[in-house]
Amino acid sequence: MFIGIHATWDVYNCNTEKLSFVPYIKKSLHKITATLDLEELNEAFKQFEPVGVTGFILLAESHISIHTWPEHNYAAVDVFSCKAFDTAVVTSLLKELFESDQITLNELNRGELKLAQKVNLPAK
Repeated sequence: MFIGIHATWDVYNCNTEKLSFVPYIKKSLHKITATLDLEELNEAFKQFEPVGVTGFILLAESHISIHTWPEHNYAAVDVFSCKAFDTAVVTSLLKELFESDQITLNELNRGELKLAQKVNLPAK
């Protein structure tokens, strides 16, 4: 058993326009978090000139982030969550949102519980 899953997607052959500017990237990340029923706490997005975006949404469950390189039709996306989620759903959304025909998924289980020590925390 694990504390969480950390999944990354290398998204190739994307629609350049969809990778270029903050409004579409922000909308895309919000669609993923809504679909996965994750609780958003805060967000930050950076627009690069002339194009390209870095975006991050802090979640109660951990985070989702994206970094885009429109000049290479490429996006790097990751979701780390202590709440289980279906990576195939995210893969499907990324294909649709960025019009990609090539996505590489990597999944990493984080915090193997049999190795982690349980600590008695002080009461408030």
